[in-house]
Amino acid sequence: MSVNIDLAFTVTGVADELQAREVVGALEELMRDEAIDGYVRITAGVGEDGACLVSGKSRFPLSISGFHRWQPHFEGLFAMTVAEVAAAARPEISWGYPDEEY
Repeated sequence: MSVNIDLAFTVTGVADELQAREVVGALEELMRDEAIDGYVRITAGVGEDGACLVSGKSRFPLSISGFHRWQPHFEGLFAMTVAEVAAAARPEISWGYPDEEY
């Protein structure tokens, strides 16, 4: 059974613009590997505190079969992907469940 999921994430603690672009590239590759690359928009920017960050959000709900198994798999790959490019960065993922929202 599949479930509709909203994906949003932020990667803070990025050293500079160059590293932010490297994180974006690595996460774009992860999204391709997970077959959700056309569904997730990833951008590099500057937060309210003036520090570089990377953020992303699904353009519309993702239909994921076996989400309870895929979620920890994806979260682990996401953290590992960020750490390989920016060891000091802090990735944070949030999941939304649009079918349950009223």
